Formats: sequence, C-alpha cells, structure tokens
Amino acid sequence: MNLNKGDLFTVYINGLIMTVCILGFYSEEYSGEEMVVLAVVNQDNMVHVPLHDLERIFPQNRFIN
Repeated sequence: MNLNKGDLFTVYINGLIMTVCILGFYSEEYSGEEMVVLAVVNQDNMVHVPLHDLERIFPQNRFIN
C-alpha cells in the first residue's frame, strides 16, 4: 500500500465506518519499525475551502508544514 502524508481513506472497524487522515511518518526509535501518525476525521466537521481562500486565511509565513 502506497500511503502519503495528507491521504484520506475510510476504514471499517468494529462496525463503525471512520475516515482517517495520514499526518506523518517516523521510524520507531528502538525497533526501527516505520510508524504512521493518523487522525480520525469526523465527516460532519470536514470543510472544503478553495485553496486561494485558505492562503488568505493562513499566510505562508504564519505556519510551517
């Protein structure tokens, strides 16, 4: 499975459908295993905003990716 930071996908766990977003990756310090940082997204809270509107709200010099 090829996953990238920012990818959204839907999973079915214990009878619940959840939307998950990949926030990042890191190597576990002791085992070296690749780990994924995930966020569960509530569909009711998702907002779709045109990119140019987002750039006005959050100027590039105000946040770090």
